[in-house]
Amino acid sequence: MSSATVLPLPHRPVRTATRASVALPSSALDAMLDATYETHRQFRHGAFAHPCPTCHVPAGELCLTRRSVHAARRLAHRVQVAQTEPFPRTAARAC
Repeated sequence: MSSATVLPLPHRPVRTATRASVALPSSALDAMLDATYETHRQFRHGAFAHPCPTCHVPAGELCLTRRSVHAARRLAHRVQVAQTEPFPRTAARAC
């Protein structure tokens, strides 16, 4: 057994998180969101790895609604992630 001390994670109330976002001007939040979506789109991460069944854009493209990813696209991504195994079967047998 390890004798390392386990430190508790700092608890951050929800109000603190909302105050931090209010402190930024809306133009900065818009730019951050646009950059995040563009990065995910470019590398086909998350929901952008799947075509959108709502607006029918192919995988790797932004949804036609600005600053939004359709719920059906997110759901398709969640279903695909839930169906994949966390470890390949050969790695699971070795453990």
